[in-house]
Amino acid sequence: VAGVPSMAPLALPPAGALPIGFGNSAAMRVALLCAALSALLNSIPIVNLGCCVWFLGAGFLSAFLYGRRSGIALSVGEGARMGGITGLLTFLIGILFSAAALLLSRGEGGPLDQFRQSLERLPQDEATRRVAELLQTPVGLTIMLLMVVVMVFVLTISLTIAGGALGAKVMEKE
Repeated sequence: VAGVPSMAPLALPPAGALPIGFGNSAAMRVALLCAALSALLNSIPIVNLGCCVWFLGAGFLSAFLYGRRSGIALSVGEGARMGGITGLLTFLIGILFSAAALLLSRGEGGPLDQFRQSLERLPQDEATRRVAELLQTPVGLTIMLLMVVVMVFVLTISLTIAGGALGAKVMEKE
């Protein structure tokens, strides 16, 4: 048709290469492996003190392994996306581990009892006493728990994204 500009065909990724996302089974397998490893390390007492290292390492390893397995040089953005997927899976697996541990230790000496005992050891001025009373109510405990979950989510995602971007950058130099 005269006067109608022709449109260039869309650039396609290499044959067999899917974009990094939840629909890419190879990326999901690598992310799940790295997430499970990180969540496992974070569930072991004493070893879990290195949680930030395990999160960063899981993102790094996921971008590194996916790049190696697929033979595709990942951009920093793709590495970050790979790290983000790994972080989300790490967070979800960690929540499952934490819930299981909480259910298994509901008796004396469980995490809630330890938390209440630590509240009792705080200096007992008026403000501290009021906060301690609030945290011993179901509403206060729920608010605190939600705040902790959000902070852990942000920390996990941020560090795995940074690790994934770093992993892609390292692969770029090879």
